[in-house]
Amino acid sequence: MSFNQRSIFARTGLSIAVAMSVMSSVALADEVYELGEIVVTAARTAQTVDETLAPVTVINRQQIERAQATTVAELINQSAPGVQVTSNGGPGSSSGVYIRGTKTAQTLILMNGQKINTASSGSAPLEYLDTDQIERIEIVRGPRSTLYGADAVGGVINIITRKGSGDPALTLKAGGGSRGTGEYGLNFAGEVEGTQFNLGARLFETQGYDRTVDGDKGTNWDDDAYRNKSVSGSLSRNFDDGIEAGVNFAHAEGKSEYDNVYDLAAYPVSDFEESLINTYVSTSINDIWGSRIEAGFVRDHRADSGNGDSSYAENKRYSFSWLNDISWAENQLLTTGIDYSNDTVNSNTTYIISERYNTGIFAQNLTTFDNSDLQLGGRYDENEAFGGQFTGNASWGVNLPKQMRLVASYGTAFRAPTFADMYRQSSSQWSQSIPNLDLKPEHSKNAELELRGQLDAESHWTVNIYQNDMDDMLAAMEVEPSTWQTVNVDKARIRGIEFEVGTHYAGWDINTNLTYVDPENRSGKDSGKKLHYRAQQMAAFNMDKDFGRWSLGGTFRAQGKTWVDTANTAQLPGFGTVDLRASVELTPQLETQFKVVNLLDKNYQPVKGYQGEPRGVFATFVWSPEL
Repeated sequence: MSFNQRSIFARTGLSIAVAMSVMSSVALADEVYELGEIVVTAARTAQTVDETLAPVTVINRQQIERAQATTVAELINQSAPGVQVTSNGGPGSSSGVYIRGTKTAQTLILMNGQKINTASSGSAPLEYLDTDQIERIEIVRGPRSTLYGADAVGGVINIITRKGSGDPALTLKAGGGSRGTGEYGLNFAGEVEGTQFNLGARLFETQGYDRTVDGDKGTNWDDDAYRNKSVSGSLSRNFDDGIEAGVNFAHAEGKSEYDNVYDLAAYPVSDFEESLINTYVSTSINDIWGSRIEAGFVRDHRADSGNGDSSYAENKRYSFSWLNDISWAENQLLTTGIDYSNDTVNSNTTYIISERYNTGIFAQNLTTFDNSDLQLGGRYDENEAFGGQFTGNASWGVNLPKQMRLVASYGTAFRAPTFADMYRQSSSQWSQSIPNLDLKPEHSKNAELELRGQLDAESHWTVNIYQNDMDDMLAAMEVEPSTWQTVNVDKARIRGIEFEVGTHYAGWDINTNLTYVDPENRSGKDSGKKLHYRAQQMAAFNMDKDFGRWSLGGTFRAQGKTWVDTANTAQLPGFGTVDLRASVELTPQLETQFKVVNLLDKNYQPVKGYQGEPRGVFATFVWSPEL
């Protein structure tokens, strides 16, 4: 398959060399696949997209710039099959990700390999991340608990920030548009005498729009503004003795106004701070063994206020990993390691227990035969709250005639109860929550078949069929009037089929994907009902063309109806939106970009009570002066 070569991220130089040597026998035996972009998320080691035994979508830096997206949610919502994104409004609003019918807390979100799902609720602050500082996003669909432990039930999204290379270069950005939106940023990056660096900063602000739907229990009748100030950077160096060391950091802070459909008298404001820092050292122990040590810290702080009330919550996570790639035979690559994390939560809501640790050890081996690959893995996690959990996976990929490949896989996964699930004891004027210290993790078993191939050097396609069976699902139940508790009662079966086609025709880069999901509750009084807020049909169509000094592109995205309750008594209608984008190179150093969001001004609700972003027009100038 043909993939853009510009954005390549590899964990270590040795891991790339080992992965390439292991896969070279397949290339010699059956010259079907070209070496494409390097990905690291699917196997926690460097592999090409063509050779990985998992469904992977890569959004590289060129695609990010072309899309002109202001949020991560906007990027991933149009790029990968099987991915549904919900939000309570426009930029700065709470966002959720459903991969293959699994909910947000069942999707593991990483940033530079560090987990950013909060320990209190399981959500991730996608709405606050700066797309200008992202080098690439790797989306892996299907369970990955064998490699990452808890929460990787539906899949893994790894957001990798930018890393400097080449001569030092400065980029300045300024733009604005509808709803009083303004965006201002800079990025300075490069490489000097073997030291790579990147530094970026951004201010994004908008007056927003009224996110609640008129007539749905009333309305707050106000626009909901959002302001975000962020800074991020990286520094790394390759030393003469084969050692590479580096550090990455990111920080965002600001304020987001939002409407509360459950308390129409309130006018809440959320102040947020998001911080992440991670550092690593990698080295070649010998010709067959490469090792890497990582350490990280993540902090999420929210403070809500309005109508005389206030609340706050702070999540902190310290993490440590030791990763190893061992090419112990000519056709064998062993990836193994140890992960440790410690989570704490501090809040004005009462938590019976506010701290816990998790230790995991894993091993995964890739065997390369003349015309196929076999991958086997296992992991054991020991958690302070819920004890030990074992997960495993097996994948087999076979090269077929006509430039095709068949991959069969089976894997198990689990999701750990969050602090809010187990320990939160809260009350309000609407309802109260009761702790449940006897909760068990929910488990899943996923079987999948993937068929992929090439039509020509610039066209590829994939078809995926899967079934995910889940036991002991965690669900909030109303145990008494206005009194809720998380319990292990639900089971579910999720079946699905995904199609994706990418090609280059008449100068146009075209990518389309279609998804059908059947998410069914299999227990209790709602047995046979569809899981709520899961769209059963989704589609996306992207077209872009470079005409030299100017370019043109667009995205059509559609999704079917969604149920908004477990009993399937109320639905949100399906919808489709159209976005257009263009850019013009005014001089070799100055470019202007144009974007129209929701061209047809479609009125829709991604979440009950909240409306999607109305039509908006935006323009941006990007200046890259010569230094």
